[in-house]
Amino acid sequence: MTIFSLRNSYAQDTSLIKKIPEVKTWFSIPHKTAGQLFMWPHRIVALEITKPRAIKYDTSYIQSYSKRFVVTLPVSTRFLQFSLHDIKSGNRLAFNPNMQYNLGISVSSRWASFTVNAVKLSNSNINIKGQTKYKDYQFNFYGRKITTDMFVQSYSGFYIGNSKSYAAYTGANKYAIRNDVNALNIEVSSYYIVNHKKFSYRNSFGFTERQKKSAGSMLLGVYYSYFNANANSGLVTPPFRSSFDPTSYISNAATQNFGLNLGYIYTFVYKKFYATASLVQGIGGEYAAYKRDDNTNYFKLVAGGGKLNIRTGLGYDNGRYFIGTMGIFDYFLFNGNLSTTFNYTSGKFMAYVGYRFSVLKDERKMLRKLKLIDY
Repeated sequence: MTIFSLRNSYAQDTSLIKKIPEVKTWFSIPHKTAGQLFMWPHRIVALEITKPRAIKYDTSYIQSYSKRFVVTLPVSTRFLQFSLHDIKSGNRLAFNPNMQYNLGISVSSRWASFTVNAVKLSNSNINIKGQTKYKDYQFNFYGRKITTDMFVQSYSGFYIGNSKSYAAYTGANKYAIRNDVNALNIEVSSYYIVNHKKFSYRNSFGFTERQKKSAGSMLLGVYYSYFNANANSGLVTPPFRSSFDPTSYISNAATQNFGLNLGYIYTFVYKKFYATASLVQGIGGEYAAYKRDDNTNYFKLVAGGGKLNIRTGLGYDNGRYFIGTMGIFDYFLFNGNLSTTFNYTSGKFMAYVGYRFSVLKDERKMLRKLKLIDY
């Protein structure tokens, strides 16, 4: 599984500014001879990477490590779970995945990071919870002013977490296992960081910056999510059917949620330790399209749909190495104006240790050897 994150970074490290060639524009790079023309696009890329940039944040609050090579070893889990709510009876079924933990490796430098979950560490008891197969791609874009999260999650195989709360369920297993249930979530959320000059998202979630003093920011943005759940034999099956109204006998459900985000994020710093907490409320609309077991269809557009985003981060960072935990959780809340509603939750949790390598001298040597900066 792969996660790719892009970051717009401004250089904090100015130690090499005098060593960078005095080139202000692409056309100042030699491009007359055939050899120079061949090297021209490569030198343009090198120029854009190495040229000094204006510092657009308060350096008394933020320390940038965008020009260091950052290696992180994360232990993480990702998830997508949902519940079906029957408004008439008040009952619900909670569909949970059998969560898995993985050990990965992440490398970051300048604007990009690349994470691979290489080793599967654990999986809960398959005999009790069944087996979940999934593809879970989570993209995080941490810009100076705007941050964006994108989820593409496809899960197959769930267990009903509240099976024992129904007297009709007499199975020997603690949970009813539903290998035929599938769920898909495609989600985009974007936030504008009002106090972007003093607050850094990358301190707790990107690791290419360090928050030097406590700071927070209002967050404004938009969100959209498409969620689909389906099962070959229907989502509500015996022995649970007797506890639900027939309008909740759904075989395929699709919901689209959209609206505005408003919230706040804050990082508290004490010496080299930090703690980050964020709460963002989304308010908007929801469009539901259900296919019931009897092949009838249900469509409805309603206002008042909601979303809650929670972020947490806790760690220690001395500039060279860092250790901590972080979590991102999205809760899409049901709307009582529908006959049957779906809550669903997505996100990830990660514990990590990382180290920042200073590679500027080696980078300069390599670019000089390749004739990309000295011309």
